[in-house]
Amino acid sequence: MLPISLIILGGILLIAGIALLLRTPKAESLNQIIQAVKADGILTPKEEQLIREVAQSEGKNADATIAQIRKELEESEEESESELIDVNQKAGLDFEKFVVQKFDKKYFQIRNWAGDKYVEGRYADTTTQPDIQLSLKLGANSYPFAVECKWRSEPKGDFIQFTEEDQLNRYKIFAKQENYPVFIVLGIGGKPSSPAELYILPMQDLNKPVLHRAALGKYRKNVDKDFFFDQESKALN
Repeated sequence: MLPISLIILGGILLIAGIALLLRTPKAESLNQIIQAVKADGILTPKEEQLIREVAQSEGKNADATIAQIRKELEESEEESESELIDVNQKAGLDFEKFVVQKFDKKYFQIRNWAGDKYVEGRYADTTTQPDIQLSLKLGANSYPFAVECKWRSEPKGDFIQFTEEDQLNRYKIFAKQENYPVFIVLGIGGKPSSPAELYILPMQDLNKPVLHRAALGKYRKNVDKDFFFDQESKALN
């Protein structure tokens, strides 16, 4: 009886193995389709139909599978947008650090270094102000001014937009209210921490947030030299 039992058991295991083997390629096929959709970032109608057919053939809930794929695609898109924002914020901060290092700490004091943090339209008052507010310290005298830092990687064409219209207006209002000069320090090309070109734009010279490259020439600054504020002419050089 024992040999017969072993034969029967072996037959059952063989049938189960064959059934499992037949099901495995389909599982791999469904997984491959899902991975391809995630890699592409888009679920097309054709892919959705294929997923439904394979999922149903495996006895899986096709609607739940597709809903999960869509959810993961949405989350992936949000993460990509967050990464882009993080990259832009890092570039801005790196350029601000580059600019700050151009002011000799023996003569210049940082009075305020703004951070662009906000949520649901709520932000600190300093978010609408220029990035860095400084003072030139000469003995007992102090001469305040402010700097807005802008870096552009590779502007195309002959015109360079260095800020937005509303930002330009806010900086002009700020300069008038505080009664001291505001400058836009513009970096172009290279890296935020080491721009290829550097310009200092006095706010009183700016009527639009865009300048032609030819008009930038007179504002160009040697990227290797430090900045200095002339308290008499109120010019940043």
